[in-house]
Amino acid sequence: MSRLLSILFFSLTALIALVGCSSAPVQKQPVSQPATLTAADSAVIQAAVEKQQKPKYEQNLDVSHESFIRAMELELRGEKALAEVFWQRAYDADPGNRYLAFSVAERLAAHGEDSAALVLAQKAEELPGRGTSSQFSLLANLYVKAGIADSARRYFVMALDTCHYQDMSILYDYSLFLEAVKDAKELVRVYDLLLPQVNYIQSLFQRQLNLLLDLGRDSAVVELFGKGHEATGDKKLLLQMVQGLTMQKRFAEAKAIADTLTSVTPEDEKIINLVLLTLSEQDKREPIKFLQKKIHEDGLVSPVLEYFLANYEYAVGDIDSAKVHFEKVYPKLGDNMSYSAQSCRALAGIAFSQDKNDLGVQYAERADSILHGADKEFLAMSYGYAKMYDKAYHILDSLLGVWANWTPMSGVADSASLKLIKQKAERNYRNVQSSYAKILVTEARKIESDKKSDSAKMAYAKECRGKAELFWENLYAADSSDLLLRLTMAMNLERLARYDESFAIFEELLKIEKPEGIDRPEMLNYYGYSLIDLNRSAEDVEKGFRLVMEALGLEKSPIPTEAYLDSKAWGLYRQGKFVEALAVMQEIKGDQFKEDYVYWEHLAAIQAALGMNDEATKSYKEVLKLRPDHPAALEFLKKK
Repeated sequence: MSRLLSILFFSLTALIALVGCSSAPVQKQPVSQPATLTAADSAVIQAAVEKQQKPKYEQNLDVSHESFIRAMELELRGEKALAEVFWQRAYDADPGNRYLAFSVAERLAAHGEDSAALVLAQKAEELPGRGTSSQFSLLANLYVKAGIADSARRYFVMALDTCHYQDMSILYDYSLFLEAVKDAKELVRVYDLLLPQVNYIQSLFQRQLNLLLDLGRDSAVVELFGKGHEATGDKKLLLQMVQGLTMQKRFAEAKAIADTLTSVTPEDEKIINLVLLTLSEQDKREPIKFLQKKIHEDGLVSPVLEYFLANYEYAVGDIDSAKVHFEKVYPKLGDNMSYSAQSCRALAGIAFSQDKNDLGVQYAERADSILHGADKEFLAMSYGYAKMYDKAYHILDSLLGVWANWTPMSGVADSASLKLIKQKAERNYRNVQSSYAKILVTEARKIESDKKSDSAKMAYAKECRGKAELFWENLYAADSSDLLLRLTMAMNLERLARYDESFAIFEELLKIEKPEGIDRPEMLNYYGYSLIDLNRSAEDVEKGFRLVMEALGLEKSPIPTEAYLDSKAWGLYRQGKFVEALAVMQEIKGDQFKEDYVYWEHLAAIQAALGMNDEATKSYKEVLKLRPDHPAALEFLKKK
């Protein structure tokens, strides 16, 4: 009996004796029989053992290791060609090595042998071992070159997952692939990861911006500018962010950014200006409060901000304060010629409104000087306001000659740019014509309102209006959509006694329910009064009266416009309703009417119709003070 069998025998005998000595009853347990291995099972087990023990490929690890070391040394010495020989030898000696297989495939790809590199890389991917991001990236790029997009995408994603999206070169290669396959949504995601790693480089930033705009992702565009500014500190990006916020009406966020500004760079000033525009939509005085805080509390001392403050003060009627600020800042604006010249224009306007024509002209000439002679049109208008008509016409004639005969120099621009240049020249020509017409009518009104004007001067005033009409007809031919121009023409034609032409235009405008740029009550009153005053028929008078009453009905103010009341009273007079007409005239209290001969003419006629001869005499005398040759006044007083 062998030693092993002897041990088993004595162990079994001891166990039986131990069980026999127990006081508990003995229970018989079923004895399970071990499963018997079949011949097939044995063959499978044997094959698995042999597979683990025997390499799949023929190996010579000593040669492989020695060649690998040699290849590394040669590469360090810069002998790359010879190094590649040893890389290949190392792989040949150990063809089951994943690292060596990918290393050789990488070098094949570097030599442009893409097909061979892809075959080897595919084979290497099947070898055991954990894949690296560089191996997956190599496969991805080789699949890109082979035109197999699905596989390329799969391996790019595997490469990025492996490196946790930290390898910039793989991210960039993936972005190029996404551009090629036009996957805009995924490309946006990749650029969002790539941009911080390259410090928001301009070229890549612009590509991301274009993508977001094409996709209509406006909020993402704003966030992109914000991230770019946060990373680089570039105020231009912050300005663009605020522009985006205002376009999206995210005014509170835009204001919050402006509130934090502590400097006055040109971009800061533009940011504040954008916010001011949004504040003015809520309350005209809010921009003034905001600017006062930035200037006086936050200490942002800037001529540009003071210029903004003056503009908003001027807009709300704080003329004295605006004047002080404009006078203070325009010499300080320096290179900002546009703001400096605009300050002088504003000061000129203030001076003209206060009947300080000489001062107004001085500021207009200063604005033209600041712009090196490029503000001639405003200067001409200023001469017109100051009744220096000869100087105004001299400038305008010169400008008309420039723009009427203007031709672009050949070869200075492409066809698209040339078209824009021509359009600008045509626009300038129209602007000069419009200014010329305005000054002609201004001169005509001056003559017509001058009580000393004789028949010759009145004929000249009519000539001025005729010239203005020609300019307006040219402007209307160029742009028939300008309704305000049509209204201006209608009024001027009425003053020229070309009533049928005038009234035809008024009828066209009446058909438009909400004519853009036109004060409808004013238009209704002008046309209505013209029909009443002309008195061609009872029907015309009745129609004119209806139009005047409609104008009064459209007024939003509870206090009616006194000029409209005068028209109403005259309409009642024409209809023989003298008592009602006098009651309406008595509602007119404005001091400006004391200098209006038409008001006294209407009052005198109504008083005379009611037999109030003494009152009519006084009123007609007032007419003669303003119009010494007034025929109705002379006739009435002659009878006295």
